[in-house]
Amino acid sequence: MSEPERVDVLILGSGEAGKFLAWHMASTGHRAAVVERKLIGGSCPNTNCLPSKNEIWSAKVADLTHHADRFGTITRAVAVDMAKVLAHKREMVDGLIAMHLERYRASGAELIMGTGRFVAPKTIEVSLNDGGSRVLSGDNVVIDVGTHATIPDIAGLHAAAALTNVEVLELDRLPQHLVVLGGGYVGLELAQAYLRFGSRVTVIESGPQIAGREDPDVAAAIMEMLADEGITLQLGARVLEVQGRSGTGVKIRLRTAAGESTIEGSDLLAAVGRTPNTSGIGLEVAGVRLDERGYVAVNDRLETSAADVWAVGECAGSPQFTHVSFDDFRIIRDNLAGGHRSTRGRLVPYCMFTDPRLAVSA
Repeated sequence: MSEPERVDVLILGSGEAGKFLAWHMASTGHRAAVVERKLIGGSCPNTNCLPSKNEIWSAKVADLTHHADRFGTITRAVAVDMAKVLAHKREMVDGLIAMHLERYRASGAELIMGTGRFVAPKTIEVSLNDGGSRVLSGDNVVIDVGTHATIPDIAGLHAAAALTNVEVLELDRLPQHLVVLGGGYVGLELAQAYLRFGSRVTVIESGPQIAGREDPDVAAAIMEMLADEGITLQLGARVLEVQGRSGTGVKIRLRTAAGESTIEGSDLLAAVGRTPNTSGIGLEVAGVRLDERGYVAVNDRLETSAADVWAVGECAGSPQFTHVSFDDFRIIRDNLAGGHRSTRGRLVPYCMFTDPRLAVSA
């Protein structure tokens, strides 16, 4: 292994907390480097928060247009062009990436595009996307690798190549019948959006209610609202097997209290939770401990089990919202400057972007 390049702050992953910490540290005279495999700026501007809201808004426009006569506006036949919906989203993402690159340039933080893996304590080897490699070591190291959509161990599901929140937002066509596994926030937001674009939509939820983190009366009101729009919802449903392939036709065999049944659809979306991106990146070599769910174990100052190594955002088990990751940045920023900031007692407001929206502070 070559002699590592030394930096003051080395960040693995360019999510919300990591990028703001890099920009802050670099702008205050420290050498800061960020290693990012693919998504400049993290998942929020590229695949998750903002792209989904972009398409949800397009679906809202489609819904208003389809029902314009209720408000006294007479329109001719209305059709949704999913290729243009996709182009509109991509235009926004391209602009956000350009903004992030400018922030890196202006701050002086170095963005290294490649796949990083710990090869020693506080030391990361990067396989560069354009070839070659670099080895870097940081006085302080921050892990900000995020999560990805969970694909549960269900017979036939992997072979079915189910869409996740990433792929469904890259469709340039309208699914005839979209079947959604999971009645949480991601599943419900996208279910309503694609119904409004014109798809038939079925949501399958294993629990006794949709929006399982909410009070039963709130969940019941959301379910009634979505059902009134035309979404079919199956509660308490255990998926036994998936046959076929998403995009060409799938059959989902499930069991409920009423017995077994089969749902047929054209496309399948898996929205049943998130898995941390912590495997295969050498955390054991770095002395970084994981919890029983695979998230990086941190204390309330976001310190890991390894000295001078921090973890932020979703991979650290923080609530999975961009504004929480931004607060993680503030915690580390202040603690690196000698402060005593922690996650204890922080309030976490959040919102589900169905229409109407559900806003909560917990």
